[in-house]
Amino acid sequence: MIDLKETMGGCIRYIEDNMHRKITLDDIAGYCGISKYHLHRIFKSLTGESLMEYVQSRKLSSSIGDLVATNMRIIDIALEYGFDYEQSYIRAFRKKFGYTPLKVRSEQMALVIKEKLNVDDIMAIDNSIIYKPSFVFRQKFCLAGIPYKIMSKSGDRVANAYGRDFFYNHRLKVPNPVNPDVYFGYTDWSANDAGYIYYMPSIQVQDLGDVPAGMKGIAIPAHKYVVFRFVGFFRPDDINGRQVGRLLVHMYSKWIFKSGFKFADTFRFEYIDAALSRDNYCELDIYQPIADAAQA
Repeated sequence: MIDLKETMGGCIRYIEDNMHRKITLDDIAGYCGISKYHLHRIFKSLTGESLMEYVQSRKLSSSIGDLVATNMRIIDIALEYGFDYEQSYIRAFRKKFGYTPLKVRSEQMALVIKEKLNVDDIMAIDNSIIYKPSFVFRQKFCLAGIPYKIMSKSGDRVANAYGRDFFYNHRLKVPNPVNPDVYFGYTDWSANDAGYIYYMPSIQVQDLGDVPAGMKGIAIPAHKYVVFRFVGFFRPDDINGRQVGRLLVHMYSKWIFKSGFKFADTFRFEYIDAALSRDNYCELDIYQPIADAAQA
C-alpha cells in the first residue's frame, strides 16, 4: 500500500532541497517512487494547480529574497534557480507577479508569494488523502435515482452496495442524463436523530419530466458548497461508510465547526466521475451546503 501523505511529503522535500537546480516531473516522480501520471493527477486534484506550476511558483517566490536583499545580477539569479535564460526568468516572474524583477527590486510593493505546501494540512485515510476544502456555487439542478432508507447500524457497505447496483444496473435506464458517467450519492440526513438516513444513488438529469418508474426525482436548490476531495488508489466500488465517515468527521470537527460557516441544508452528496477512475485511482468529492454562520 502506498502511503500517499508520505509520498506528498517527499515530493515537497525534494522540491525544497533542489530549489537551485532544474527540476523535472520525471525527477520528482523517480524520487517519490510513483508514476509521473499519478503524481501529476494527485497533486493537481488536491491543490488546483499542476505540480510543475507549483515548482515554478516556489522558485520565483524564493528568488525574491536574492532580488531585494543582494546585488546579484538578474541573469545570475535566473541561473541560480534553474532557469536556462535570463529572459525565461523575467517572463515567468512577470507572469506570476505582474511586475518585472527589476521593478520589484527598485520599488516598494507587496506581492502574493507561494509558500511551501504544509504537509500537516493533508489528512491520510488508508491509501488516500484529502487536503484543504474548495468552495463551489451550484445553481439549481435535478437528480434521478433510487431512494433507500438506511438504518444507522446497518453496516458500512450498505450504501455502497446500493450505489454499485444503481450504477451498473439502472443508471442507463434514465433518459436525458447530463453525464451518465458522473455518479451522485445523495444523502438526506434530516432523520439522523431517529436513527436512519435516506440515501439515493443517482445521476443528474436535464429536468424531472421523465423519471423512470421505480425511481425518484429531486430538485436540488441553488447553494454554496464546501467541497472536500478524497484522492487515492482505490476503486469507487470499494468505498465504504467507514472511510466516508472518517472524512465527514474531518470535515465537520476539523473545519466546518471552526470556520465561521454553518450547514445550509440537511443533505450532502458524493460526486464521482467514473471516466476519471481507472488503474485503481479515484477522485471522490463530498459536497456540503454551507452558509455564513452570521446569516439567519
